[in-house]
Amino acid sequence: MTLNAALREFAFAYLPRGQVSITRSLVTGLMAFAVAFLVRSCLSPWVSGLAFLTFYPAILIAALLGGSLAGLITLVLGVLAGGSLWLAPVASPLWGVGTLVAVGAFLAFGGLMIGAIHLTHALLLALQDAEERASLVAGEMRHRVANLFQLVQSIARLSANHCSSKEEFLSVFSERLKALSASHADVARQAGGISIRGLLEALAATYGNDRLIYEGPDATADPDITLMLGLVLHELATNAAKYGALATNAGQVNVSWERRDELIQMHWLEKGGPPVPPLKRQGAGTRLLESAFRGEGGVDWRAGPEGIAVEIAFRAADKALPRTDGA
Repeated sequence: MTLNAALREFAFAYLPRGQVSITRSLVTGLMAFAVAFLVRSCLSPWVSGLAFLTFYPAILIAALLGGSLAGLITLVLGVLAGGSLWLAPVASPLWGVGTLVAVGAFLAFGGLMIGAIHLTHALLLALQDAEERASLVAGEMRHRVANLFQLVQSIARLSANHCSSKEEFLSVFSERLKALSASHADVARQAGGISIRGLLEALAATYGNDRLIYEGPDATADPDITLMLGLVLHELATNAAKYGALATNAGQVNVSWERRDELIQMHWLEKGGPPVPPLKRQGAGTRLLESAFRGEGGVDWRAGPEGIAVEIAFRAADKALPRTDGA
């Protein structure tokens, strides 16, 4: 272990961080003063003057281990003891400029040491908090990156299984990666998760506010599934534009959602589109949707006379707020 690492470990283990109890400060200050006083008394036969010689390190140690109050206790007691035992009495003719300078210097440098150590304690606390936050962020990033790689792998596999040529695969896979990238950018801008309204506003800007209508309370999806939710909404809108309600001039998509305890229940309903035959086999979009919310509240996918109807339940990240409508 290097010296820097050893000092850092000692600082985190023994130095106070935050508020120090009065009892600890009193005990530390009195012990530091007592040791300094005994050592200075033992040195008296050999050292003349230098009344505060042993009290400087005592102030340093007291402030480090017991906080600013402990340092102040040692400083005050040191002035009283040093001034009365190893300096001339105030009424003595020997009291002069030199004595004033000694007392003033001791008070000044002792106060500076206490102030510097107080700042050191504050910086140490800030460093520990920063390291804890960095550790949490690093863990969250590892989790998010692992999820992202799994998601890309799943998209590639589903796209490949339902494309008949390399060119079709590249086109479909590229579009889905773009949607994933846009969803990821939204999540990065809002670390706590993006609102349901924010995801749908982006879709409405693409397909028209008169074609994609949405309403529901202000709510935020759990950050762990926000990426997938954005991708799934893009997939639904793309399919609606190619084969469903958005493929006709009169077609429309209505999206609504509500809070149900810790879940958000979302309804995607297409109107005015061509009839959708019953699904004989699962396409890539269907499988993507069902795999995305496996383990969440569930998915209900139905074919209807004017388009598809989808109900999705997933975890919420925020508390329910008053309902507001938008389009």
